[in-house]
Amino acid sequence: MDNAVPLDSPPGRAPAASAPHIGTRSRPPAGTPRPEHFGGHPMVGTFFFDGKPLGGKSTYCTGSVVHTAAHDIVLTAGHCGRGLQRATHRIFVPQYRDGLSAANQPRGVFAVSRMYIDPRYAANTKKPTSDLDLAFAQVDPNSRGKVEDATGALTFTPTTKYTHKVTVIGYPSSESVNSKHQAIRCPVTTSRLPGYRQVRMTCTGFYGGVSGGPWIEDYNRSTGTGKVVGNTGGYNGGGNDANDDWVTYAPIYGKDAKDLFNDAAAHRTVGARPPYRPSTNSPVLPGSAGT
Repeated sequence: MDNAVPLDSPPGRAPAASAPHIGTRSRPPAGTPRPEHFGGHPMVGTFFFDGKPLGGKSTYCTGSVVHTAAHDIVLTAGHCGRGLQRATHRIFVPQYRDGLSAANQPRGVFAVSRMYIDPRYAANTKKPTSDLDLAFAQVDPNSRGKVEDATGALTFTPTTKYTHKVTVIGYPSSESVNSKHQAIRCPVTTSRLPGYRQVRMTCTGFYGGVSGGPWIEDYNRSTGTGKVVGNTGGYNGGGNDANDDWVTYAPIYGKDAKDLFNDAAAHRTVGARPPYRPSTNSPVLPGSAGT
């Protein structure tokens, strides 16, 4: 049972100790970058919920605070949102510090009160609706006030391009690959995942738990600020069919993502959507280069 894949673990981002295809993983190409473990940023954190207590041996998914007038919205992956949606106790912990109690976390903890997820999204699919693998968590204030006031925020940024220079941040969940539960970051250049409104990158060490983490353009290493143009997720929960830790995907944000963001920012119930038509949401016109 120790080697079983948790039910809430995205198949493409399974931890090394529990990956179902660990024996068939391919080696990364020569020159594939490695991530840096670092102290994190105030606006990026991780979640805990039923069965994954704060201070336990694993974290859940990664989230990042995005700027809204309400100052209470956290971006994550849609498949992470489905797990949080079912939970009875759920919190977001900005800049998580392993070994500290909830009261002693740098910015405290914030209870998740509501999730915003595109109703057309199905968790960990390889279908076109994997383009919709993003979600927003609305969190309650704590003793320090609203989350954005305590942490600052990234700028949610729809885009018409697939090639970006970004820094990808996440919290690998398992002690076996992240003994101190630190954030990792990796500067990369993205390319298109053919056939999807998604981008891909290569960097080793992106195991389960990084899902939902921001892909930040114009990233400031000191402050953590920048424009978030994607989040770890998408095809197969954000990773390839072999569960390689060095191939990672992210949906990029078009009209569907913007509509969901607007619902979350306004604390508005997510209404019905028309059938997903990826061709009408693609930023690439016939005959264009796709960059």
